[in-house]
Amino acid sequence: MSSEYPYPPDEFDHYELRPTPVGVHRAPISIWSRLWPFLLVMALCATVAAVAVTVFLRTHDDAATPPGGTAVTEPTDDGATSPEPGEGEGEGELEGEPDPELETREALLANANLGAHVRVLNDTGPSGEAARGTAALQAAGFTAAEAANYPGDSGLAASSVWYTGDYRDTALAVAYLLGIPEDRVTEHSIPQGNVNVIIRSALPLH
Repeated sequence: MSSEYPYPPDEFDHYELRPTPVGVHRAPISIWSRLWPFLLVMALCATVAAVAVTVFLRTHDDAATPPGGTAVTEPTDDGATSPEPGEGEGEGELEGEPDPELETREALLANANLGAHVRVLNDTGPSGEAARGTAALQAAGFTAAEAANYPGDSGLAASSVWYTGDYRDTALAVAYLLGIPEDRVTEHSIPQGNVNVIIRSALPLH
């Protein structure tokens, strides 16, 4: 070996101990070079964890909100849930409240003679309107209702109900079911039946 070799002998100069080129020396490795791979792995792990937490929280919030975005009601002091302001308003009658229309219908039918002979006569109403009115009466329980055409022209201004004898209550029930006002129900001399319905226009059935 040349006397000009500037480095003192070490383990790298002994080939028989380490099969590497004689005289080769490694430069010292800096602390940064040793640490940056670990720091990079830690940064990647932190990023993945943050993304996972964000996705989980967003999924949890979406699952907790019902379709349509309706807010979940919160329990009150007595354990019941209180609706949000305005919730349930304008949704009709509360459950359990009586229906005035149904009560009126039931009261009229209770006072009516469902076996009375009711003739539904089409005067100037739409074709088939007498049959439509008769079907409505039969569905309500009248067992002797029939449809026919009025003979001639009654000259009435609007659809009316005529009755004889003690059949006013029955006539009122018939008028209500067919949508004829009570002031159009009158006692009248009629050739057939106990109650006659004279149809002059389409019936607004109840």
